[in-house]
Amino acid sequence: DTGVGIPPEKQTDIFQAFTQANESTTRQYGGTGLGLSISTQLTSLMGGRIWVESVVGEGSCFHFTVRLGLASETVPAAASGNVESGPNGTQALPNRALRILLAEDNPVNRKVATTLLEKRGHQVVVAEDGLKALGLFERESFDLILMDLQMPEMGDLDAVRKIREMEHRTGRRVSIVAMTAHAMEDDRQRCLEAGMDDYLSKPIEVAQFYRVVEGVGARHSH
Repeated sequence: DTGVGIPPEKQTDIFQAFTQANESTTRQYGGTGLGLSISTQLTSLMGGRIWVESVVGEGSCFHFTVRLGLASETVPAAASGNVESGPNGTQALPNRALRILLAEDNPVNRKVATTLLEKRGHQVVVAEDGLKALGLFERESFDLILMDLQMPEMGDLDAVRKIREMEHRTGRRVSIVAMTAHAMEDDRQRCLEAGMDDYLSKPIEVAQFYRVVEGVGARHSH
């Protein structure tokens, strides 16, 4: 990583859950603060460890070791999740396709969410940060907004509040569902108080993702 580097006093902390070198809600770089914590757990489970060597202003180099054996047989791919099935075991598609604005700065999360939604017939428009999401909302019409709560360029719930303010002038209302790695009950309450309709925690659980997105979208779309 040829980025800004990590100060020595932060190099242990960043392997803890929900922790980043820059903790501000308007930080320049995105991410959930879970990746290194998950990596630490995985390397530990595989008999190894992970560490970082970093120089502030120059960048960082992460290393890990694991103990691996050789597979004796082919392992089937894991199921991606359960969703409601239709006749003959086929996956039941929603009654109505939704037009969804996905506001998410992480490219992997964007790809996962977009793929899941498009498989169900929904149309997805992507915004990489809160400011772009606001611009798209002003120009276009959506049934639902899926919004990550820790995007760069706009702090925390500011984008949601601005959208609700804009709706007072236009008279139309769009459903907004929060997506965040913060899975505490007070975080959910904070989202609802800011004007959101529901809340999804990361990593995405497929059946719940479809249930919330399609339930909220169908309830509020016209």
